[in-house]
Amino acid sequence: MLTEKKLLNDEYAKKIFRSEDCREYVASVIAVVLNLKKEYVMENLTLINPNVNINENVKDQEVDTVYDTKENYINIEINYRNSKVSKIKNSAYIAQLYLKQVKPGEKYQIKPIVQININNYDYYKKNKFIYHSYVMEEEYHIVRDKNIEIYDINLDLLSKMDYNEIEKMNERDLKWLLYIFVCEDKRLRKEVYGGSEMMKKVNKKVEDYEQALDAYLFYDKKALDEEGIRELYLQDYQKETAKKMLKKGIPVEDIVYYTELSIDDIKQIQKEEN
Repeated sequence: MLTEKKLLNDEYAKKIFRSEDCREYVASVIAVVLNLKKEYVMENLTLINPNVNINENVKDQEVDTVYDTKENYINIEINYRNSKVSKIKNSAYIAQLYLKQVKPGEKYQIKPIVQININNYDYYKKNKFIYHSYVMEEEYHIVRDKNIEIYDINLDLLSKMDYNEIEKMNERDLKWLLYIFVCEDKRLRKEVYGGSEMMKKVNKKVEDYEQALDAYLFYDKKALDEEGIRELYLQDYQKETAKKMLKKGIPVEDIVYYTELSIDDIKQIQKEEN
């Protein structure tokens, strides 16, 4: 069954979470999730190379966003679809970040790893906005390893909230911070965030992407059917998006990056359009 819901695009979110212009925003999100002071997070926040691979033969080497805070690694993952593949990838990223710190001949000094999953779905289906997980013993609920923490954020719940509720909140509320990813109405975004200089920068990024990438910012309902049909729909959607981007004069290398089509595919589309 096709869903009517329009979903957060991971490439679009990654650019915000990796942007120096949005550094204060990223620090705010991390600070609220981990219950830290924003100023402390900002002072110690360093964006590192998203390629966490320690073995060139391993797939899925690049995380969405990863920060070093001196005390731990913060891995922010954007998950628009609840699938076995995304679960495996997220677990693999934690393992890679763990192994990356193991140096031959040296004592193990492992920084804790915190993975913040921003999901377009309710991971545990308990109608909560945020879940906090450790690796723990099943019967006695004793934490086995405090070096791994996972937070799952449920944007599906947030998307159903009335913006009037959000408008009453502030930057110490995670719902307020993340509402920008589920609100497609420019007017409402300005009403909610108009008084915040920090959010004005984030909203400016959103509007820049909306203008440059047109319909590609959010996956539409065609891309969300059963796996086989979904792939067919997604290919058509990518090609239609590429056509729109070509008409706007966007460079081919950018079209390749955002649509994940090959250069040959883009050239073929250009040929057909001409």
